[in-house]
Amino acid sequence: MTTEILLKTALEQEIAALLNYYHAPTTRYQHLAFSSKSLLVLDKLAQLLQSLFPSYSVWNGEQPDITQSPVAPCCRKQFLDQVFDSQHQGLIIQHPEYWLERWDILEKQAFWSALSESHGGHPIIVIFSEGNKFASINQQYFNPQPLASTAVTAWVSTKTRLV
Repeated sequence: MTTEILLKTALEQEIAALLNYYHAPTTRYQHLAFSSKSLLVLDKLAQLLQSLFPSYSVWNGEQPDITQSPVAPCCRKQFLDQVFDSQHQGLIIQHPEYWLERWDILEKQAFWSALSESHGGHPIIVIFSEGNKFASINQQYFNPQPLASTAVTAWVSTKTRLV
């Protein structure tokens, strides 16, 4: 097996195990985030999640579709209203910085706080580039769960008991 296939298999297994526990319908705070420093890994992760959840709506900040997602710039309230809109069966948000880039730090914190604390409704998965910006925003909203043998970190609500 090639290294790429081994990494893909490892990522799929780790993601499946994580989703079975943290993203299960019986989990109260089931919204998740994933980050990586590698854009290639983020793209592969997005493809994997889209194949696992074909009924989820997908918003991609790198290729925004204004018929499916909010236009940028938009205010935090408008964005959150559309994120939590009941029309979604589930939602995957890739590159959220597209919508958040003009917000001040408190507005960004409000988004991550809402994502961490919300339950009920449809599940949401956010995929973003890992860096220092998120560290300054994440005020005890999400706990990191590095995925062994991959370049991915899963982020689980601090309201959820970690396994």
